[in-house]
Amino acid sequence: MPELANIDDRLRIPYSIGTGIPKGGDEEIEGYLQSLRVQGFCVVERVIPEDQVSTVRESVHEGRRLLQQDREAERSKRIELERQRNPDAEIGDGPVRPPMAPDAELCDIARNETFAEYLADSRVLRVAKAMLDTHVRISQTEVNKSSRPAGEALSEEQLRRRGWHSDWPHDLTAYGPSSEEPWKHCGAVAQPFPDVCMALSTVWYLGPENVTPYNGGTWIVPGSHKDPRNPRGPDDGIDEQASIPGEFQISAPAGSVFMQDTRIWHSGAINQSEHERTAVVCRYAPWWLSGNEFGNLHSGGHSLRTYVPREVYAGFSPELKLLYRHLAEGEEDVLQSENQHTAARARESRESDRTGDNSQVVAGTMSMEQWECEHGGSKR
Repeated sequence: MPELANIDDRLRIPYSIGTGIPKGGDEEIEGYLQSLRVQGFCVVERVIPEDQVSTVRESVHEGRRLLQQDREAERSKRIELERQRNPDAEIGDGPVRPPMAPDAELCDIARNETFAEYLADSRVLRVAKAMLDTHVRISQTEVNKSSRPAGEALSEEQLRRRGWHSDWPHDLTAYGPSSEEPWKHCGAVAQPFPDVCMALSTVWYLGPENVTPYNGGTWIVPGSHKDPRNPRGPDDGIDEQASIPGEFQISAPAGSVFMQDTRIWHSGAINQSEHERTAVVCRYAPWWLSGNEFGNLHSGGHSLRTYVPREVYAGFSPELKLLYRHLAEGEEDVLQSENQHTAARARESRESDRTGDNSQVVAGTMSMEQWECEHGGSKR
């Protein structure tokens, strides 16, 4: 990192929670999967090559600037359309109804095409498909998730303060509600949460520094994705601002991707360094999870759906198109090929002449491990 030759020694920590996982091939992917299943998270190191991190970071900064211009135009269009519907409407700073494409709110990825292609990285996709479904897509894209310097001396009390929560669809208070706006809420899975990984939140670390506890590495509670309680559960007796035994902070090289089961308890942390640590947050989800692009409040609306313009989508790689097809202007999202193949085989099997008596079947005796072994690791 030549631009930061004099960085604080506390930013040079090389340790990553990806350390110890074999690199390359099926063993590497299995290491990430085991970490996610047991601990609730993993780090895939250097998805963005070290020599490309600064280029991607600069492109994201430019994308954020362009998106700010887009948001201002989107809000003006919303107000114009609202006044056409109701000329007597008093429109202040509150939300107005979102229009449809091409006047709808742009997905953040539409201004971040340099970064976008890394979202289809083969290692990340293999992990996401194994944990979720072969038809996986991205249901949240937020490029303005950087950790900015605190800018002032911090007290011990501030450093001890947490903000424990789970991510949507397991966030019990996502975007509200409040006494003034009781309707404003994205919804959540009801407690107790089913023991199913329903989505993977990912944080893409774009430097310029490696991620360490000193510059705001995410606080995490290992294994908490299996706990029926929730830090924001109204009856669970957990102080979401206090530390929790076993907590620790993420460390990883710039260009790496932190992946977490959305049930895991985690908290943002204070950046004590002098530099903004740029990050992008994306959520990988199975096709069956509702919410095309949840919680978009950028230009004053409360839309569940953003969109990717035709001309932007046309430039995506085939792999990236599959992740954003559900948001692409003029595109229809259909089941992806792996699911189609399985469905066709199931139909052929159902329609064939079978004479078995099922005497060999004892329901409930087969474990997931046995099933995967018999099917040659097909879930990988």
